[in-house]
Amino acid sequence: MQEICDQQQCAPNVCGIEQIKPSLLRRLTIPKDIKSLGIIWACLVLPDGKFIIIDHNKKRLHLFSNEGIYIRKIVTFKEYPNNACFVSNNTVAVTLEANQMALVDVEKNKIINTTKLSHKCYGVASDGKTLVISSDDKSTRVNLIDMSQTILEGVVKLKSISLFQGNIYGTVFYEDQVRCYTSTGEPLWTFQSHDIDYSGGLALDKNGFVFIASYENNKIVVVSPDGKASKTIVSEADGIKSPVAIDINRETEMMIVSSDISDDSCDQTAFVYKI
Repeated sequence: MQEICDQQQCAPNVCGIEQIKPSLLRRLTIPKDIKSLGIIWACLVLPDGKFIIIDHNKKRLHLFSNEGIYIRKIVTFKEYPNNACFVSNNTVAVTLEANQMALVDVEKNKIINTTKLSHKCYGVASDGKTLVISSDDKSTRVNLIDMSQTILEGVVKLKSISLFQGNIYGTVFYEDQVRCYTSTGEPLWTFQSHDIDYSGGLALDKNGFVFIASYENNKIVVVSPDGKASKTIVSEADGIKSPVAIDINRETEMMIVSSDISDDSCDQTAFVYKI
């Protein structure tokens, strides 16, 4: 499959992409009593260096130390959690089945708000003032001050999303695409490559490079900020297997990626890199 983009001509390379070479720091130590995670649907790097993972099967959020050691369960949801993002202070947002989004206080181990939406809730991203929540047919922007909602009709089919400098980025899982939209939902570019096979989560670094978890071919692929070039930066040879979730702390340049560690999809962990 050839790379495609909305621009008429794609540049073969973009300055800086070849210098991106993540170095592995550690992997999370998953306790035996929570081993049955199924697929880790989301993992986060918090500003203080701690880590969060979503245990979809048991409907839980778990907290890990800076060193990757398990600390505690944060909360258990009534509905299955799909995705998560850091919001501000000690708060994370979690998308849930039954068209819901929850705000969770990580320090107090407490759900502080649950909001109903008009559509399914898959990806979630925040700029600290608003949330954008994606689904198959439309997405919604939620104002965190008054929890008012604005529908983004054109932002569709996004399984995972991220925000950067006002733009909305997302992966289209079954079409192996990465898309970029303006804050109001107008399309800017679409990227597709044979290196991306079942695109899962995505995250952006401080320079606007887009990092994608490519589930089927065991890769982490980075796409240039203009959507014209890509590079595989982590592969199965580096120990990654079936990655779904990814997150980047732009200030500390820490990246976390979920991975199988055996042929059993319930035997999972997350790898932490410096980018």
